[in-house]
Amino acid sequence: MKRICIFAGSSDEAIPFFKDDVERLAVLLAENKFSIVYGAGKVGLMGVLARKYRECGGTLVGVVPHYLNCSSLVYEHCDELIVTKDFHDRKETMENLSDAFIVLPGGMGTMDELLNVLAPKQLKYHQKPVFLLNTDNFFDFMNYMLEKMLRYCFIHSGHKHLYQCVDTPEELIGELGKSLSLSLRVVDE
Repeated sequence: MKRICIFAGSSDEAIPFFKDDVERLAVLLAENKFSIVYGAGKVGLMGVLARKYRECGGTLVGVVPHYLNCSSLVYEHCDELIVTKDFHDRKETMENLSDAFIVLPGGMGTMDELLNVLAPKQLKYHQKPVFLLNTDNFFDFMNYMLEKMLRYCFIHSGHKHLYQCVDTPEELIGELGKSLSLSLRVVDE
C-alpha cells in the first residue's frame, strides 16, 4: 500500500472555501487504497480530510509533536498515531513514511512543509512526487514565484518540475497514478 503524505491547513474558517475538493480527494484516495500520513489534526482542512477519509475506510497515520498532542487538536480515529519530540522531527517522520506528497491550501505551517520537501528534492535527496491541489487558484503564487526565481537565475528550468499544480482532485489522482506507475480508479462525481 502506497503512503501519501498530505499537508493541509488547520483553520476552521477556511473550510467553506475548500471542503468539497478536500472531501472528493479523500474519497478518491480511499477508493484507490492509499494510506494517508498527515499532521494528525481534527481541525481545519486536516479534520475535513481525516473524517471523510476514515468514513470511506481508509488507513490514517497521524504524526504530531508532543506539545500539540491534545484532545482538542488530534483526531481520535487515526489508525496509528506517532508522537514526535518536536515539529522538525514530525516533518522528517512524515517525509520518511511517504511515497508522495499532496499539499492542500493552508497557512505558514503548510507552506513550511511544502518548501521542506521541495528543497531536498531540488538537491536530489529524494525524487518523490509533489502535488499542489490548486483549488480556487490558491497556489498560483507558487508558479509566479518559480518564474521569478528562474528569471533571476536562482533556479534553472529543470526546477520548474519539482511539483505539479493541479486543479481538481480527479486530475490529481490521475497524475499521482502516472507518477507512481499505478493504474488508479478515477470517478468524476
